[in-house]
Amino acid sequence: MNRLSTAKRTLLRGFALAFVALLAGCVVMSVYPYYTVKDLTFDAGLSGRWAKPGTTNEFWEFTPVADKSYLVTTADAHETNRLDGYLFQLQGHPFLDLCTTNRDDIYRLPLHLVVKVGRDKDDLRLAVLDYGWLGKLLEAHPATLRHIIVPEKPLDTKSSKMFYLTADTRDLQKFLLKNLNNTNAFTPLDGMKRMAQ
Repeated sequence: MNRLSTAKRTLLRGFALAFVALLAGCVVMSVYPYYTVKDLTFDAGLSGRWAKPGTTNEFWEFTPVADKSYLVTTADAHETNRLDGYLFQLQGHPFLDLCTTNRDDIYRLPLHLVVKVGRDKDDLRLAVLDYGWLGKLLEAHPATLRHIIVPEKPLDTKSSKMFYLTADTRDLQKFLLKNLNNTNAFTPLDGMKRMAQ
């Protein structure tokens, strides 16, 4: 097993807990963050543990840390993962930029995942950029967003391929705003409620 496969699996495992059923393990990852420092915001009401009603061992937990960021812990019955989370706003619309905290000495590149956020007091709604939809869009219109396509197995033209966004932050933000109300662009996760502490 090569180190690239191990690093990729580690990254995907960190993201997949909350949405593996929806995305079959595929998440849109970007080399550049989706936010700039001026876009960062902080919502004290996001702090705490959130879970789908009726579950207790599957949750998202937001713990505030320095610099308007959160330690985001996702858990299910088998595994717990931690991510760096940055809440930001684009024209008043809240998003969350997530990247794994378990980067090793060789693979330090912090790949970013974007989540659209909706919150009303004790209700939290998250939606991820849809990998299948964006993949089809990029295949039909490659100039939509700068990206690279990487085969699952190097030099194997028959293996499945993953795409990674290499567009800069400004272009990523324009794309998010353009597709904000496109119902195909984002895959909603189950609604969550704040858990009693």
